[in-house]
Amino acid sequence: MKRYRIVFMSICVLAAAGLSACSKGQPSASQTNDASPPGGERTELFFYSGGGDTTEAFDARFGDALRKKFPNYDITYIPVDTNNRLQQLVTAGKRIDFYYGSIGVFPEFTQIGLQFDMTDLAKKHNVDLSSFEPTLIDAAKMISDGKLYGLPVFNNIMVTYYNKTLFQKFGIPSPKDGMTWDEMHDLARKMTRNDGGKQYIGLVVSPTHVLRLNQFSQPYVDPKTEQATINSDMWKRMYEAYYTIPAQDQGYKDRIVALNNKLPYKDDFLKDQNLAMFVYLSDLQSILSKEMAALDWDIVSMPTFKELPGIGSQAYPTFMSITNQTVNKDAAMEVLKYLVSEEYQTLAAKKAALPVLKSKTVQDALGQSAEFKDKNLKAIFFNQLAPISPKSKYDGAVEKAYTKPQVDLSLGKIDLNTALRSAEEEANKAIEQEKRK
Repeated sequence: MKRYRIVFMSICVLAAAGLSACSKGQPSASQTNDASPPGGERTELFFYSGGGDTTEAFDARFGDALRKKFPNYDITYIPVDTNNRLQQLVTAGKRIDFYYGSIGVFPEFTQIGLQFDMTDLAKKHNVDLSSFEPTLIDAAKMISDGKLYGLPVFNNIMVTYYNKTLFQKFGIPSPKDGMTWDEMHDLARKMTRNDGGKQYIGLVVSPTHVLRLNQFSQPYVDPKTEQATINSDMWKRMYEAYYTIPAQDQGYKDRIVALNNKLPYKDDFLKDQNLAMFVYLSDLQSILSKEMAALDWDIVSMPTFKELPGIGSQAYPTFMSITNQTVNKDAAMEVLKYLVSEEYQTLAAKKAALPVLKSKTVQDALGQSAEFKDKNLKAIFFNQLAPISPKSKYDGAVEKAYTKPQVDLSLGKIDLNTALRSAEEEANKAIEQEKRK
């Protein structure tokens, strides 16, 4: 676990200096283990996920623990569907007390205008910001225009999951920590095949996360020019590794067609079990524990570029925010204080969720639950984290342009240079449209 702390300290500073001076003399966030739930009348708190968590995922992450800790509170999750998008809920007058989302989707929260600066409230409730990994608070300040619109509640990085059964079935050696993209592509070619009428795929990446957390730390939007960055050699290198090279095998293309022109994704790994290796976020086993339990799986480190030896993905913290709609902000802060306490963070870490606190006790609890005892969780810490790239209020609109050519690129319907130029043009148009709003 020591490596984890050192790695975070080495990431570049994202915003203004840390906030330890603001919290001198305050109890640590870890000193809330004995806190009892506030008394008084019952309070209902509504939660919304910017990442679109299912109700089951919310309960696994937060709901079950909160209901146990705060029996006085009615913890209600608003599931996300086509009728329950954030803007629709706000327009309809639906109260949202908590918004949580990753650093990649957080701009949606501020664009809609739900943000609330929690700086004074956090001080009032003795939440010690110096107990967090420093770069996570830096990231929180960066996405909050120097204020504090959210606190990190768990972290993520990207790793490579693999199906042990498939490697045993085809007699191919399993992947290892420290592989490069070139080495993993070679291994994927050996695993991509049609066997008994079933198409197997060697390697798939999560198509949005590899862009948001890219190893070259490239922002979607240049902070100085406010223009798209995609038409560059670094983005070209990444698109080759993520999309064009894996799709050189006809079997990969056939699978895209079979999925009605969609890229293979989680169902191929978890449900159909026809995917050998899947580069995804490190909390997959935490939020989809039942599905993962049906699979003989393990993990290795995310493959690296030879130009960036030992550099993995960026950190991907998820922030929990009290909104400006929250009526009982003190009650809400007690809930949030618990979620960043050593008590809760230890529970989450045991289920292999990356903690946000510096506490050695919390970090040493990672993966202690019995179901993870035989898993290669050290893979999470094998690579050094890439610096978190600058974020922009235009990222959401730009990301749509960046992901749009992925399928046509994989199917060979468009060449890479044309794809990047088209994405650049579309992204810049999207930025101009956002500026006019």
